[in-house]
Amino acid sequence: MISAAPDYFSWPSEARERYRATLPKEARSRIRQSLLKTLFGINAATYADAETVIDSFDDAQYLLLNSAMLPLTGIGDDCFFLNEGMADGTSLLDFETLYDYDHADHCFQETTRQKDEPVTLAKPYRGTPYWRWARLQIGGVFHYANLCLLAGYVSSKLDEFGFDKINALIPNTYVDGNDHGKRDGDGIRFDLRVDAGGLEGQLDELNERYYRYLASRCEALLDDFDAKAPKRLYMVDRSQESDPHRDFVFTDKTALQAVRFRHFMRDSQAIMGDPAELDDLLDQERHAATDFLEQSRQDILKNFDTKVVKLRKKRKIILTDDAAKDLL
Repeated sequence: MISAAPDYFSWPSEARERYRATLPKEARSRIRQSLLKTLFGINAATYADAETVIDSFDDAQYLLLNSAMLPLTGIGDDCFFLNEGMADGTSLLDFETLYDYDHADHCFQETTRQKDEPVTLAKPYRGTPYWRWARLQIGGVFHYANLCLLAGYVSSKLDEFGFDKINALIPNTYVDGNDHGKRDGDGIRFDLRVDAGGLEGQLDELNERYYRYLASRCEALLDDFDAKAPKRLYMVDRSQESDPHRDFVFTDKTALQAVRFRHFMRDSQAIMGDPAELDDLLDQERHAATDFLEQSRQDILKNFDTKVVKLRKKRKIILTDDAAKDLL
């Protein structure tokens, strides 16, 4: 911290915390450069040099760097850091609970959506079902964290499940299109197409029906748990080597109201639910999704007219040479 603010340790504790929570880009860059030197013996003269070095790191190096950065950026008992964008002049310290942040973000998103699509109805707040990313210490040990409402968590798991199930019901693979890998101006064409053995139209229809099914299940779960308000949290350990990782799954907005950023783990432990409840719900939803997909496949193979072509915008994807190295 001294590399960024030489008199930092002479400040009151509140001022130090506010500085950490609103760390300017220039200060963050100087701190990261200092840590590169201290932890890895790497001299990075500029911000660009530091970013180039960090981009080449493996998981273990990222873990060491992020672990060292967390106490310099996080707040509260667990050095909690929310890896989300904030409006200018705003920090995590301006929100006491997860609910406060989540509700404010919902209102902002809905206001923006209403400006872009004034004829659409505003969505009621039942908690935001999308993933948020965080870092914190659990028992003094650095962890990455995913925060999600239960409806969004189940939907994401059903999305993964459905991908594999659909591939089993209508086997398919990606093959090179006619223009794949060809030069196009300053870039290279990315042109892959699906080969489903002649059932490409049926596969597309099954994917679309499942997409609508996922959206309907997410809405139903949002309504159900918002009405029941069980106020529980399920924690799922997804840790792997060099990747200490937890999912925090909140049942509804009352669970978000119960957890303060400054006391994240203490409040989370107070509303912790039995993981078996989450497993049971996922099993029920997977069985229902299986029934839906199998019945939909039968209906599509029997009744779907592949001669009816849906209108879609034709897209052309051009990759830079650097991106093409990894994808082609």
